Amino acid sequence: MYDRNNSLTKRSVQFLTSIRKRGCAKDSRLRFSGFPSAMLCFIAEGRGTLLIGSERRDFEPSQLYYVDCDTEAELSLASERLEVYTIAFEQYNDHAGTKQAAAVQMHRESPDLFIPGLIRTRKSKQILNRIELLYEASRHSSDGMRLHLQFQELLYLILQDCSDRPRQHTAKQGLHHVIQFMKSHFHDKIDMKTLSAMANLTPSSFSRLFKKTMGESPIEYLTRIRIDSAKTLLSQKGSKVREVSAAVGYEDEFHFSRIFHRAVGVSPTFYMKRNRLKVAVASCLQLQNSLLSLGVEPVASVNCCKNPGMGEVEYEYFFTNQWEQLVRSAPDILIGDAYHKHLYDKFCEIAPSVVLASDGNWIVNYRKMADILGRKPEAEQTIHQLELRVTEAKGLLQRKLEGKTVCVIQVSHDGIGIQGAIDHPLNELLYRDLGLRPGRSVPLHAKMLELPPEWLPPLEADYLFILQKHERAGSDHIYERLCGVPAWKSIHAVKNGNVKAVPHWLRMSWTPSGRSAIINELLELTGIPVEEAGYGT
Repeated sequence: MYDRNNSLTKRSVQFLTSIRKRGCAKDSRLRFSGFPSAMLCFIAEGRGTLLIGSERRDFEPSQLYYVDCDTEAELSLASERLEVYTIAFEQYNDHAGTKQAAAVQMHRESPDLFIPGLIRTRKSKQILNRIELLYEASRHSSDGMRLHLQFQELLYLILQDCSDRPRQHTAKQGLHHVIQFMKSHFHDKIDMKTLSAMANLTPSSFSRLFKKTMGESPIEYLTRIRIDSAKTLLSQKGSKVREVSAAVGYEDEFHFSRIFHRAVGVSPTFYMKRNRLKVAVASCLQLQNSLLSLGVEPVASVNCCKNPGMGEVEYEYFFTNQWEQLVRSAPDILIGDAYHKHLYDKFCEIAPSVVLASDGNWIVNYRKMADILGRKPEAEQTIHQLELRVTEAKGLLQRKLEGKTVCVIQVSHDGIGIQGAIDHPLNELLYRDLGLRPGRSVPLHAKMLELPPEWLPPLEADYLFILQKHERAGSDHIYERLCGVPAWKSIHAVKNGNVKAVPHWLRMSWTPSGRSAIINELLELTGIPVEEAGYGT
């Protein structure tokens, strides 16, 4: 417990609440949501992906993880089997004021023994042995005191192992305590001076460390906690904006409404009725497919952008037709992608509108749509299924390709673009998620390298995927020029007949169904039948 005058001393004791041994087979997952106790998770068998809050990492046998109270955790399995021990416990703190040392009370608080995430240990065998003994004792003994002592021995072994290693920086430990304080006191008035004092840092140093560690400022983090809580309260039947505003720490409901609208994209009142909305989409990125995966069928789906090769008169007719579709559909909300940002004010004449960001992260946009429409469980289920598909396809592709390299070239009406390895959903699907090896001259630290076809650098790619667009504007001519360049004829993929024409992967990569289709096409184009991989189309 924190006190501004440091007038309290604290002693803590941890109590075991449960120990379980859990297992599941391949293509399964374990999920812990809103768990009221802290947890130690020991991976006895299996490999896969572990998500703790927003931090994702690969796990393997003999690893120990700590999950804090009320933190969502999810294990996705990549191996044939998973076996994990989960040990739930609570911490009670004994506070004695220096002026009233005799008045001792026990308070249940968030444990502060570990920082959430991986606990690096060297004594994994001894720790597993202690866990197995504790688990067997919990099944066959009703002696609570014995179980408590065995649990304390386990904690002592883990803490001793941690203390033998270089200690984590005390500033980060202080930051962890601040984060826990913010989670439990977000509805109170919180100022940066108090938080920085808790972390034993100056306000400026605290802000810098917080931003570096969490990826956002303390104010942004606190606002996100409050808005997330507000969304939960607004989803309850009979909720009122004024009451929700006060419950999450905003005295002025109009100020709260402005903050909420800025963060979520719609007003609190609109958010309350989101499950009954008629939705229209204006998108170049096939966002209508994202809506369908959430169980929402749009009342209209249009693309108001002008494509190269389209004349002014043709575009005016085209735009008028698209606009009339939107108006006739009479939507309650209109969702647009970043390519329609310039039409935002005009969209608002039809219905409240949200334009999604174009930051290269498809999953951020997908989750935002799900949140606005009250479809978060459907979104997480779809994301999980896609993760399993990616994991399986990654193994198949790596075994098939055996280190061979790939490259994607988009051909437009005014040049070519060699897709890079970052900053676009397609790039990250291929090179990060599926683990494909980029060919020589693929830009590793850029989204794309644009150049005339005659400037094609040496590629040395074993598989070359050609994405041709804007045929009406003359991309066929650009492709013919590309094929006549000497550097083209020297590419391994060209020599071996491994040049594959693909559909518009750039657009498809922004939606779950599109990403699944890209995976299927990759498997088939590299000689792995989709049926053998166990996938549907």
